[in-house]
Amino acid sequence: MSTIYTFITCSRVCQLKPSTIIQGLKQLETSTNRFRVPLNCVWTNPQRSLHSSGPLKQLNTQRGTERRLILENEYAVEKDTLLYRFDNAKSIKLINVFAISQFVFWSYLGHFAFTMMKDVPVPEEDKANPNLPWWRKMNFGKYRYGITTGCFVVGWGTMAIAWMYTLRCVRFLVLKKGGANVMFITFSPFNRYKSLTVPLKDISAKQSRMSATAYLPLKVKGKYMNFILDMRGEFLNTKLFDYSAGLQRNWS
Repeated sequence: MSTIYTFITCSRVCQLKPSTIIQGLKQLETSTNRFRVPLNCVWTNPQRSLHSSGPLKQLNTQRGTERRLILENEYAVEKDTLLYRFDNAKSIKLINVFAISQFVFWSYLGHFAFTMMKDVPVPEEDKANPNLPWWRKMNFGKYRYGITTGCFVVGWGTMAIAWMYTLRCVRFLVLKKGGANVMFITFSPFNRYKSLTVPLKDISAKQSRMSATAYLPLKVKGKYMNFILDMRGEFLNTKLFDYSAGLQRNWS
């Protein structure tokens, strides 16, 4: 029965003539269990035959309707809708504590280098002594300005990078009523939150949500740095996000 059903299915797709179908069924009754497709089973229009089947036709119709709704902006929401959420304030707080501690440490080290290091030349006999370590043969006071500047750069740089990450790390992403604007709610260094509302047409995703691994950057037109969506967060409405803020837009 399964063999006969397979042959009938193939005949429908291949669009065989009735005489060919009857002849093939007679051959199946007298042959073994091996099924062979007749040589005159020729595709008349394979693409049309495949897309004219029920499930595929329904899927294509659904996709076409979905594209039309996107183009007609039918995904406009009737109220503020939360697209993304990342509740991990503890890790952000730890990053800021680390940044402040590094700033204090390197600032103190720079102050110590500037005030305590003296320019004392090293005697020639000490330079020629092979038993002394290398640091005993150097006059660090001669480079105190460079050491002080380097300490302040490291301290300020560490804190600036941590704070820029904090201010660009998105906690909530909200699609405003009407679907024309998106509000970014980000963290701040002192356990507060900042918000920014921008037009939806000015947001472009650097990559798709499915291909992102650790972070998903969102570019806002007119802003120097990207906003960051941590992939450990929760996308509450994936389809709405993909069709709004998750689209990659090309600006002229």
